[in-house]
Amino acid sequence: MWDPFDEQKTPKDKFFEIVYHANKNLVIEELEKVFERMAALEVLAEKCYGDEVEMKIQEAIFNNSDEVKAAEDDLYIHTMANILTKNE
Repeated sequence: MWDPFDEQKTPKDKFFEIVYHANKNLVIEELEKVFERMAALEVLAEKCYGDEVEMKIQEAIFNNSDEVKAAEDDLYIHTMANILTKNE
């Protein structure tokens, strides 16, 4: 049984448990929002950095790995919360 308070699991682990068990339409809706946001950020990044986008992304991951990991965890948690809220 899934326990949202299981501290042995990462936000990513919990997210995927929810994605596999929640209403498919709600999951699709939330993932579409995530991809829309990613696409918008890609457009903004390309406008700011042109052909250097991929290099800048890799630099950010390397130089700010803790911040990137925290932002990734926040995204998993936020998306998971949206799915759970709508799934009830």
